[in-house]
Amino acid sequence: MKLSGYQLFWMTSISSMIMFSYIPITLAVNEAHQDAWISILLGGGLMMGVTWMALRVCMQNRDKTLVRMTKDLLGTMLGKIVVAAYFAHWFLQMSMTVKDMANFQNLVMLHNTPMPAVLLCMLFLVFYAVYKGGITAVSRCAEVIGPIFILILYVQLFLNPQEMDLKRILPVYADSGWLQIVMGAFSAFNYMLDPTIILMLFFFAENKRTASRGILWGTAVSAGWGLLATFAMLAVTGPDMAAKMVVPVYSLTKMVSILNFIQNIDVFYIPLWLLGAFIKLAICLFILSYGLSEWSGYRNWRRIAGLLTVVWLGYVLYSAQIVQFSYMFRNIWLTGVFYPALYIAIPLLLWIVGSIRKRQQAAN
Repeated sequence: MKLSGYQLFWMTSISSMIMFSYIPITLAVNEAHQDAWISILLGGGLMMGVTWMALRVCMQNRDKTLVRMTKDLLGTMLGKIVVAAYFAHWFLQMSMTVKDMANFQNLVMLHNTPMPAVLLCMLFLVFYAVYKGGITAVSRCAEVIGPIFILILYVQLFLNPQEMDLKRILPVYADSGWLQIVMGAFSAFNYMLDPTIILMLFFFAENKRTASRGILWGTAVSAGWGLLATFAMLAVTGPDMAAKMVVPVYSLTKMVSILNFIQNIDVFYIPLWLLGAFIKLAICLFILSYGLSEWSGYRNWRRIAGLLTVVWLGYVLYSAQIVQFSYMFRNIWLTGVFYPALYIAIPLLLWIVGSIRKRQQAAN
């Protein structure tokens, strides 16, 4: 299974834009209000830096996945513990994404369809793609979907010029202050892009340098879209309404009306969003099952993917009945400790240890 830099670009951009479309914007607006666009700008810059650092770690360990990388650099026991934290993170992210996807479908299309039916259809599709074709099939789907997905999501941001009022984003900085803006940036940063998937996917890259450029460009494209989406949302609705929206970008598409003729463009947005969610979920299922295969020593990662899908379905159905799970993405322990450790602290540690070992090897 090999991935080109072109494929990694589409996979990175789609995966991060799916996350960007509903969680980071809301978190930033809740903290920084009309200055949320500054928070997104700062968070996007931070995410670019974290992605660059993750790529440095990958370039030091070109022929290793995250599992083997941590084992070699941190030792067997500590490496397994660290990787187990990444496994938990990917599983929680998969569960959060698929539950939001099911709720989104119930909200906009399938009003009377039970959630288990929606989940079964999506999870079967994700499992089938991963089981039959692995990451190769997912990457080819991303190549086909990606250009249309990104074009439509960018274009729809500029279809509301008559509704935009720049006074809604004023005054800049004065009402929020630097503390609220930084808090908004830090909250949104945790959900903009998952740089941890790079630590697994980079192993499959055919050309490492081309892959690095593709991943960085994919991150930049999604960060740019997130900034424009936040700015457009604030200019159209204002911070008070934007903070209360469940799916902000979808709500923006519902407001499009050009000459009272071009309307209801959400019919383009909905299927593309679902296809993008499919790409995101398939990537997470593959890296989790492949990583567990290496971690446990059980070579048949496809069977692990099947077992994971069953556990995944059970967990999502169970968590849907408990209100506290709906607000997990706001958990202070997750956003203040868990995510920063996985995104920044551990990759930085791996980078430092890897650099020291390379210098020692060069000296010897």
